[in-house]
Amino acid sequence: MKSKKNIRSHQNGFRTVFVLAAFIVIASSAFLAFAKQASQSPDVSSDISQFVGTWSAVHGGTSYFILDLHKENGTLAGGISVCAFTMSGEGEHADITITNKTPSASLPIRNLVVSGKSLSFDWKDPDGDENHLKFERTAENSGRLSWHDLPADARMPVIVLDKQTTKNS
Repeated sequence: MKSKKNIRSHQNGFRTVFVLAAFIVIASSAFLAFAKQASQSPDVSSDISQFVGTWSAVHGGTSYFILDLHKENGTLAGGISVCAFTMSGEGEHADITITNKTPSASLPIRNLVVSGKSLSFDWKDPDGDENHLKFERTAENSGRLSWHDLPADARMPVIVLDKQTTKNS
């Protein structure tokens, strides 16, 4: 009888050691994965900072598309003002006609997502149309704005935006 009791306690001891070892391995793996992810996570505030400012597209001396971005409670926020204009063509070689040089009130942008040097967001234009836009910085003070999720038959030319600088910057 003693031998069966010793075998059972020996087996229980192995089970306990196995369960503890498995727990330690799982906990260590989770900790290392979290630590690696945290060390690779970009600094969100610096990602946001690259977009902060007033970006505008100018044609014939008139700013016809103005994207104003600022920090608000640690996140990126902003709006767009536009003059009435029409565009035709593709890419950065669009023909632009400004039909009213007075910019609209700034309309808010929503659902902002920063990914590297790109900023995706939604905007309802002055006509009430929902737009899904992507702004990509191409240099420190310039970028390209394009429309996404357009119907198959719709095409919108890219708008080139330059960051407005003040005398203090």
